[in-house]
Amino acid sequence: MTDTLSTDILSKDNNSKKGIWIKTYGCQMNEYDSEKVLALLSKDYKLVDTPEQAEIAFVNTCSVRDKAEQKLYSLLGVLRDIKKEKQANNNTNYVIGVGGCVAQQEGKTIVSRSPTVDFVVGTHNLSLVPSLVKQAKEEGKKSVAVNYREEWEELSPEIEQYTKDVTSGARSFRALVSIQRGCSKHCTFCVVQTTRGEQVSRAKEEILREIKLKVNLGAKEVLLLGQTVNSYGLDLKPRIKFENLVREIAEIEGVSRIRFISPHPQEVKPGFIELYGDLKQLCPHIHLPLQSGSDRILKLMNRNYRKKRYLEIVQALKQKLPDISITTDIIVGFPTETEEDFNETLEVMKEVAFTSSFTFKYSRRPNTKALSYSIEDEVPNEVAHQRLLKLQALQDEIAAENNKKWLDREVEVLVEGKIKNKENSVRGRIPQGILVELISAANKNSVKQREILPGELLRAKINYTSAHGLRGELLDE
Repeated sequence: MTDTLSTDILSKDNNSKKGIWIKTYGCQMNEYDSEKVLALLSKDYKLVDTPEQAEIAFVNTCSVRDKAEQKLYSLLGVLRDIKKEKQANNNTNYVIGVGGCVAQQEGKTIVSRSPTVDFVVGTHNLSLVPSLVKQAKEEGKKSVAVNYREEWEELSPEIEQYTKDVTSGARSFRALVSIQRGCSKHCTFCVVQTTRGEQVSRAKEEILREIKLKVNLGAKEVLLLGQTVNSYGLDLKPRIKFENLVREIAEIEGVSRIRFISPHPQEVKPGFIELYGDLKQLCPHIHLPLQSGSDRILKLMNRNYRKKRYLEIVQALKQKLPDISITTDIIVGFPTETEEDFNETLEVMKEVAFTSSFTFKYSRRPNTKALSYSIEDEVPNEVAHQRLLKLQALQDEIAAENNKKWLDREVEVLVEGKIKNKENSVRGRIPQGILVELISAANKNSVKQREILPGELLRAKINYTSAHGLRGELLDE
């Protein structure tokens, strides 16, 4: 889950502007969309830390799992109370908006369940946010905008102006750049197709333009976003290969690191493998969703690859780049999953030795094909829970062993920010994507140590490892 949008990274303080508070649930795509909302409103609003400080509270939602929807309605109850308190103090301008995948999926139902919500905006209609806010403030009108768009929704004028306003003290070290919307893979457990639609690839020229702009303003790392990111370009005429796009991005001056999330195993071709090792900017890390190690379950999920193919991809990547870090997504408790199916997943985990994994219990989602399974086909919740705990324990063992190889090694760290309540400490990531806590030792050659800022690329020596990351000491510059 993405935390509340960071005021340190995304806002330029301006006392004449009113406040907007944004809460983002879910994936980096939602984080990217939250940046768009802020950009669209940045002429009149600045980001604030709490909903009480704001005149607009915007919740960007995720519907991948039922728990995220429950969190939405719980939070809307809190915002309702804030709004009522402000109205009691004659402040009638407080606006509550809901966006993201739950908004696209539920539409008017959100306003019915939470009448204090002023507008609901779907994943295809972010450009309408300013007008929806205006209608709520000036007319007291409630709005629901969840229509699908066939074309890509570009917001270039607002995004560019907003990005140019970002100062050096607040600019982001990572450029989130969406290259596609939606998905055409039809996995039976997944709600993305109904919330974001079929795949639509973004024009290459717009992608490159956004990257150049953000890099010129200080971004060191580019993170390409897409539901199945390496399917990019298959729907364009003429087609554009994902691999060619990545190679063009690597040629942009100032790009130090490139990542992307999440590629689909079905679209991993030889040209994709060749990227690793060929491009120095491409981080030695891949997030490659497995979902299950059982061929039977993979078939029921409609994943379009099998265990053998997945392991072939892993072997090819490791041959190309032995130090590569591989992370993944795994679902336990998919309908009809047996203990044998689950054990096959554990065996694949051991064989691949994932650096980390996002692991979940299967969750029934609306408008998915997996809803056709009967109650008898459902894995009992307690069984699924125990499998999840076992899988997570194994992952911790594997990660702890993997991370030991970094002990006493010098590494490059991209600084992400300070660590709360720890003086002279910052956090960051090595190219493999592993989180590092850096202890800044007193500089022997200087009485005063300078402040370390997000976005700096620094050298460090690792002196401690665990299942959850690394710790190191900054080396003298």
